[in-house]
Amino acid sequence: MSHSPQSDPSCLFCKISDGRIPSQRIYADDFCTAFLDINPVNHGHVLIVPRHHHKDITELPSEVASQVAKVLPILAKAVVRATGADGFNVIINNGAVAGQTIFHGHWHIIPRFHDDSVNWPWPHSDYSGDQIHQIAFAIERELRSIQDLS
Repeated sequence: MSHSPQSDPSCLFCKISDGRIPSQRIYADDFCTAFLDINPVNHGHVLIVPRHHHKDITELPSEVASQVAKVLPILAKAVVRATGADGFNVIINNGAVAGQTIFHGHWHIIPRFHDDSVNWPWPHSDYSGDQIHQIAFAIERELRSIQDLS
């Protein structure tokens, strides 16, 4: 199968989406595909990958993001039922500093179990003074400059 015009021929996830590399696919539609991670945190760890190449979620067209948002809870429910998980994480890593290692935006559905010894102890930080309002204002300003969300 040849790669689509909107894929990166050197990208691992484009190759999987195009069928050039085999995977244990569990779902596919016109916008995204989902398959088992070959290096799972826990068994049943699924990746949801847009069919076309976008380096991270900030580059996704709204119709792709909408479709992922539609199928993600259904896939998560199937993963939990199939694995008997006690819960699950949905994780998106954007940029190397955030842990992204394959630069084709994707979501992880990771089934979690009471005894799985997987920890996620993120430290928290506090805002000082008026900092929370300044950051909120800056984000709102950037949202207006990017697009109208209404």
